[in-house]
Amino acid sequence: MTAVLRSTRWFALMLLAATLATAGFGVWVTLRYGGTQLSQQVDDLGQAGAAVIAAALCGLAAWRHRGRTRVAWSLVGVSALSWATGESVWSYYQLKLGQPVPFPSVADAGFLGAVPFAVLGVLLFPAAPAQAASRLGALLDGLIIAGSLLVVSWATVLGTVYRGGSGSLLSQAIGLAYPIGDVIIATIALLLVRRAPRDGRGPLLLLAAGLLANLVADSSFALLTTANAYGPVQASDTGWVAGYLLIGLAALRSWQGPIEAAAQVDRVDARWRMLLPYVPVGAAALATSLSDLVTGSLDPFLFWNVMAVTLLVVIRQYIMLSDNVSLSRQLKAQADVLREREEHFRSLVQNSSDLLTLADRDGIIRFQSASVERILAYPPGELVNQPLLDLVHPDDRAALAARLDDALKASALPTSLDCRIRHKLGTWSPCEVTITNLLHLPSVQAVVLNIRDVTERKVLEEKLTHQAYHDTLTNLANRTAFRNHLEQAVSSSRPEGGISVLFLDLDEFKSVNDSLGHEAGDQLLAAVGARLERLVQPIDIVARLGGDEFAVLLQHLKDDETAARVAERILRHFRPAFLLQQKELFIRVSIGIASLTAAGESADELLRNADVALYMAKARGKARYERYEPTLRAAALDRMELDVDLQHAMQHHEFLLHYQPAVTLESSNILFLEALVRWNHPKRGLLLPRDFIALAEENGLMVELGRWILRQACREGRRWQLRYPARDPLLVSVNMTRRQLQDPRLIADVTEATAAAGLDPHTLVLELSESALLDNEAILARLQQLSQRGVKLALDNFGTGYSSLASLRDLPIDLLKLDHSFVARMSTSEADAAVVRAVITLGNTLGLMTVADGIERAEQFAALNAMGCRAGQGYFMSRPLPADEMDAMLAKTVDAAHGRQLLPAWRLGADERSA
Repeated sequence: MTAVLRSTRWFALMLLAATLATAGFGVWVTLRYGGTQLSQQVDDLGQAGAAVIAAALCGLAAWRHRGRTRVAWSLVGVSALSWATGESVWSYYQLKLGQPVPFPSVADAGFLGAVPFAVLGVLLFPAAPAQAASRLGALLDGLIIAGSLLVVSWATVLGTVYRGGSGSLLSQAIGLAYPIGDVIIATIALLLVRRAPRDGRGPLLLLAAGLLANLVADSSFALLTTANAYGPVQASDTGWVAGYLLIGLAALRSWQGPIEAAAQVDRVDARWRMLLPYVPVGAAALATSLSDLVTGSLDPFLFWNVMAVTLLVVIRQYIMLSDNVSLSRQLKAQADVLREREEHFRSLVQNSSDLLTLADRDGIIRFQSASVERILAYPPGELVNQPLLDLVHPDDRAALAARLDDALKASALPTSLDCRIRHKLGTWSPCEVTITNLLHLPSVQAVVLNIRDVTERKVLEEKLTHQAYHDTLTNLANRTAFRNHLEQAVSSSRPEGGISVLFLDLDEFKSVNDSLGHEAGDQLLAAVGARLERLVQPIDIVARLGGDEFAVLLQHLKDDETAARVAERILRHFRPAFLLQQKELFIRVSIGIASLTAAGESADELLRNADVALYMAKARGKARYERYEPTLRAAALDRMELDVDLQHAMQHHEFLLHYQPAVTLESSNILFLEALVRWNHPKRGLLLPRDFIALAEENGLMVELGRWILRQACREGRRWQLRYPARDPLLVSVNMTRRQLQDPRLIADVTEATAAAGLDPHTLVLELSESALLDNEAILARLQQLSQRGVKLALDNFGTGYSSLASLRDLPIDLLKLDHSFVARMSTSEADAAVVRAVITLGNTLGLMTVADGIERAEQFAALNAMGCRAGQGYFMSRPLPADEMDAMLAKTVDAAHGRQLLPAWRLGADERSA
């Protein structure tokens, strides 16, 4: 396309050059040869060719443009083509027919037809839109220019033609049409120059110049024709050539770049445009005066006086109009600033995230910004003339009405509140409403409500509130929320609706974290919370107080036994295993119960009482519940004192070991000595393990205490082995708790203790409880390593745990200790007797040494021996003895020939139990 345009442009320029050359050649021929036929042909060819070239270039300009500009250039091109047709007919008469051109003729139709097309074309060129006053002013300017030019034409040409006219009425009308058409063309040419924009002025100025050149040529032709002085070739004929060459040049310039009149008309210099209508006025006055002066009908003094006054009037009018232009520019600049500010304000209002609402004194909506559609989904204007309170939630209307009344009483003092506004979809959007009374301002005269949607803020506040009062792990209420609920329940409690607090703590939870990791511990806590929520009523509150501590607030209880029944239900539902990491994990829970008994009891006291009851449930064996009683507080304080004393016991060497022998039932030979720890309390005397072992487990002292028991037992056992040698070395047995088995240093502690004492690991027995072995691969791996080093393992209290057969399968067990509860009841219970026989048979089948614990009577000894039990331990043979007493007893029972033998020396009551 660019190449085509470039080649077409060069072709047009070549045509213009050829036309100019033809016109110049015609002028030369005319001057050289005069009015010959050759000069006539060259002259006609130049005129017609210039018009045709102008028409062609106008067509190209019309093809380049769109809209009104295309139509305008098309009409100008048609005008040039019409004139070229008239010129061709004129030449045909003179050159081909060899006769003078008749008047009027077909040529006159072509010449005169060019005028309306040119007028329409010029009028269709686009201009900036104007107001009604500007359009009226432009019309008046056109009439002034046309009237003034008509005066000039009458004084110069038109009057002469009119006065010298002869012939038919048609001939006279056509003769007058030429100068009148010239006046019209001159008028539109001057109007075209007046409204030409600065950036697109070039093509339009060339077009106006071409039209004026044609005007001069037409006027000269009319004047010469009237005076019968027009010959075959006249110098005035070059006006048509120059005129159409200028029109073609204007079309060529416009073809190269579009005219942007509407966008750039504001940049035109207004002063010379306003002066333009007065130039023809001055010319008319000058032409009239000169005509009268030449003819002698005008006094010279009057002539020059009129000329001076006319000049002064024009200058005064120009100054006034110039001032008007300056003032208009200032007003326009101020209007532009105001318009920009208005648009800026409107943009801020319409695009604001807030909804701006104007209401009258009665609360009727008068205006709402466009943001109502974005915030509340209402189309703009839908809510206008509706009561504002109809949009507000019924529960919030009274508050908003009160704030509106306050705003009406205090002008320009904003007041705010939060309320819910009805959404188009029927939901309620939380909003913050700021009310300002601007009824006193004439420009507003309304109550202004700035409405902001605060849904996200409310959601965030609710989320933060939820986080502040809920446990993130279990999504239960936290300690703060539980205490608030408890305080509210205590303050509003009535006799017909009692309340109780259940304080829960998971037993052995630390072992889960130590063995399976904290992630598994968190999963267990979440599962415990979910299970607790399913076990209580919706009105009850379940909370996680921290760590593995939970609490349940029971409300509206009918009797005091309801809390106990709930605790029993919780204990019962905690017997099934929890499935964690594709493993079954058994966890037990201890519960303390405290009920509101006195009207003056506070929430803190109730929670503390439940904690005391929990403490006692832990002390009395765990996996149970205890109710708070006033006596429990003293017991709890006593236990706390014992806890403090236990912290100092290791430092003051207050622990010692007692030993209880286990003998073979068939030969009564001593099989092993079981080391049993005692605490020689400075105030309480000798305390048994049941008084402090659980406490040591809870406060973390069991590992250190167990390490001391192991070392002491190894030293004394090795001393007795050396003092009382026998065919079968004396075994030493040490009890291990779950906390000790979880200690990563277990293997190192056993190795160091046996090595330091010089004790053969094959003579060391470690007694394990089944509950300490539950689902812990790390413990099982350690026990496997100990067995590989020769240490013997005994499964204690067999039959009372949770996975006995699994333990026998997975562990390298050497001894199986039958729990003393079965031994005690086997003489009175066939079921217990059957269990004893089954365990003994199972142990013998697996090649394990079965040891019956708790033998206290001769008939038990005999019955167990008859069942095939290989060893036994109990008060029937010996109670636990201090090390010195055990040393003395061993000295009395040594038989060098037959080995050690122990004959029962004590017969104790059946109600006493071995520790």
